[in-house]
Amino acid sequence: MVAGRDAAALIRKGIFAVNKPGTLTSTELLNNLKDIIYDGFVEKPSPLKLGHGGTLDRSAVGVLVVGVNWGCKKLPLLLHGTKNYVVVGQFGIATDTYNETGRVIDERPYGHIREEDISTALKQFIGEIDQTAPVYSALKVGGRRMSDLKRDGYDVTAKERKVRCYSAECTDYSPPFFTLQIRCGGGFYVRSLVHDLGIALSTCAHVRQLQRTQQGPFTLQECLTAQEWNFTQIMDAILMCQLKFSHFEQRLKNQSS
Repeated sequence: MVAGRDAAALIRKGIFAVNKPGTLTSTELLNNLKDIIYDGFVEKPSPLKLGHGGTLDRSAVGVLVVGVNWGCKKLPLLLHGTKNYVVVGQFGIATDTYNETGRVIDERPYGHIREEDISTALKQFIGEIDQTAPVYSALKVGGRRMSDLKRDGYDVTAKERKVRCYSAECTDYSPPFFTLQIRCGGGFYVRSLVHDLGIALSTCAHVRQLQRTQQGPFTLQECLTAQEWNFTQIMDAILMCQLKFSHFEQRLKNQSS
């Protein structure tokens, strides 16, 4: 068990991973963790800064990597790592957010789609591709999130960006629902992939469920569940993750040299 001065040393540059539930935004989750860490010290640390290595939508679940204080400086390295997702989509309905939380904006038939059609269509999204992010996203325009601008009534248009998808496989098709396993790089929007897949198959589609199963070196197995969000287990997680993240950092250096 980590405590006292050892804990104070850990949070100077800590990194750990949590399993985000679908009831919190990434920011709300960080605020909860910050309160837990702060309350665990008798002598309150100052300052105490937390950040994450890539936001997840409120309804999305899974791996969220958290940095503490100087550990936040290391989080951009995760942009060079891979992310794995499992997503359940639904054909026949499009929403303005590209997921289940949005307003329905289109409905189209999907009875012509076979599972092999999905697998064939997915091939066009493998490799480096041009992708347009959802307007309701965390990407910023003029210093503000596009989603906030859209909700405030501004006319926002997302620009295409280069992103990379290493693999995309359909593992189940029970019309109108389909399940994909995706491995991608930083900046990739699974919601956009599902939306674009619907168009490629002459219908429309949106995300019903989204889970991030890996980010960089962290998988669900290393993540603290909500029941484990207490001071002792967070400190232990930071200690355990130090070696894993240092190996990940070294691999990136070797690849760039």
